[in-house]
Amino acid sequence: MVEAALNITLGSEEILIQELELIDQDNPQTWKNKLILGDCLDALQKLPSASVDLIVTSPPYADSRKKTYGGISPDEYTDWFLIRALELKRVLKPEGSFILNIKEKVVDGERHLYVLNLILGMQKQGWLWTEEYIWHKKNSYPGKWSNRFRDSWERCLHFNKQRKFKMYQESVMVPMGDWAKSRLKNLSETDRRRDTSKVESGFGKNISNWLERKMAYPTNVLHLATECGNKKHSAAFPKTLPSWFIKLFTELDDVVLDPFVGSGTSCVAAKELGRNYIGIEMKREYCELAELNIKTAVSNTQLVKNSNQYDEELNVVDSDYEIYHDYLIQYVLTPFYDKRFEKLSKLKLKDVLKRKNPYLFKAKNIERAQDFVDSIITAFLSSQEETIFGNLLEGFAIHISETLYGGFKSKLNSIDLEFKRNETYYIVSIKSGTNWGNSDQISKMKDNFKKAKQFLREQGITTDIIAVNGCMYGKDSNPYKEDVDSDKTYFKYAGQEFWEFISGDTNLYQEMIIPIGEEAKKKDEIFKSTLDAKVNEMTFEFMQYFTRNGRIDWIKLVDYVSKKGDVKLEAVYEQMALELEQRDSDLEETLDLADALDFEE
Repeated sequence: MVEAALNITLGSEEILIQELELIDQDNPQTWKNKLILGDCLDALQKLPSASVDLIVTSPPYADSRKKTYGGISPDEYTDWFLIRALELKRVLKPEGSFILNIKEKVVDGERHLYVLNLILGMQKQGWLWTEEYIWHKKNSYPGKWSNRFRDSWERCLHFNKQRKFKMYQESVMVPMGDWAKSRLKNLSETDRRRDTSKVESGFGKNISNWLERKMAYPTNVLHLATECGNKKHSAAFPKTLPSWFIKLFTELDDVVLDPFVGSGTSCVAAKELGRNYIGIEMKREYCELAELNIKTAVSNTQLVKNSNQYDEELNVVDSDYEIYHDYLIQYVLTPFYDKRFEKLSKLKLKDVLKRKNPYLFKAKNIERAQDFVDSIITAFLSSQEETIFGNLLEGFAIHISETLYGGFKSKLNSIDLEFKRNETYYIVSIKSGTNWGNSDQISKMKDNFKKAKQFLREQGITTDIIAVNGCMYGKDSNPYKEDVDSDKTYFKYAGQEFWEFISGDTNLYQEMIIPIGEEAKKKDEIFKSTLDAKVNEMTFEFMQYFTRNGRIDWIKLVDYVSKKGDVKLEAVYEQMALELEQRDSDLEETLDLADALDFEE
């Protein structure tokens, strides 16, 4: 059976189709969420008509990557592509879009016309050339030729089958930016009415319409870096490029096709955004690379957004927490251990001694040099780690809010996060635990809540503004903190309540511990080895300066930490020397077991 040959079973991870005969147009399981090995012209003919919502691809450029794909001459390129364009048009739904990332090359000192000829040829096929987006490569390397400079942009041509097509512009809106604060602060009389264009075009603008807006529509220039994670492909584009178009032209569960999929970047983007994908690639090694990349991608199926309603709340609809796990590992655990290693590597004995209380360690009756050094290192790192980990976990909370509700890191005093949900505007001050501050610090936070509310109202926020003190662990049985001044009233959400407030998920506070524990096991073994080496190193140094006759010299240690003026340290090298010459010992030799058995009473 075809299904048996494809290993299509519930929970199967098989996504690579190596035989085109196994594709059944009437059975979506044989082509949806699959990689197809073969020439796209042959593979496309196996797909059903009007089955794809978006085509986004970057085909091999003319005469490029000859070692990989053989290369197609510029003069033959248009005809080569137009044959495939007909099949692409057939499989695309009437309301779908086709994004073609392409750039003409230089031949004999001038730009070749194959891209322009391709556009004209596609128009003759019935395609509508709707728009042209420019991908600005922010990090292109500098360069110069005799008559031109290095390319730092590429075309992203937008084609459609009909004039009415799906497009969700609100899904790619961008923040207004700081310019709006100064530009909209003092509006003139002209700014407050529709100002007709001076060139008599019939268009006009009313600047005051932007007063309450925090988001704006982007331009058709995409400023994206060329960097990407697919280093084993000769021309992989950044995931942010297909992701942007997938969000703009598709909804959840739509089908995205890349007929020149390469290392699978567009399919990975589609999977992560909760869309279905189809990838076609003629090189086996790239198909296998794409398969690996897709399998390791995390599907963002727990977030659903009605793309036609920008302000509508995203809802958690799935118990799949892998998207959160991935973020925790990449942006919390990994940098946490990186910073731990950095702190440990820079740690110096004399610096840490001055920050620790020698009386405390004496009171704990620590008398061995290694125990003392181990204790002060542990105490120093612990004091640093709470802040480091707290800041990183705060970033995770902001990331969740940004993903779900368009939240963002606030620049207001004592405010870490701002977001709008259900017609309510939230300002959040994030702390680690519940006992983070004294009465004066809490009073200062409440004052800043009041100032933030007043500022936001002046900026045009007309909805209710709720202040929240969010604590990432702990609990508070009375979250409502009422004040006689209503602008100082706030909610204190801690632990489970905080993470549920941020995500809408009552179980997130438990699920977070899973990737934290798993990743820590991998990284902690290396860290402990490094820590042991640092303890040994600093113990040797400590014994040189702060021991006498094998015992800790507490007077010298206290002098170094607390005595007025500079205390000059001198190492006692002679006490570290060992007499290795052969001499008689006062200790009795240990009997060998055999001797002991033969011992006569």
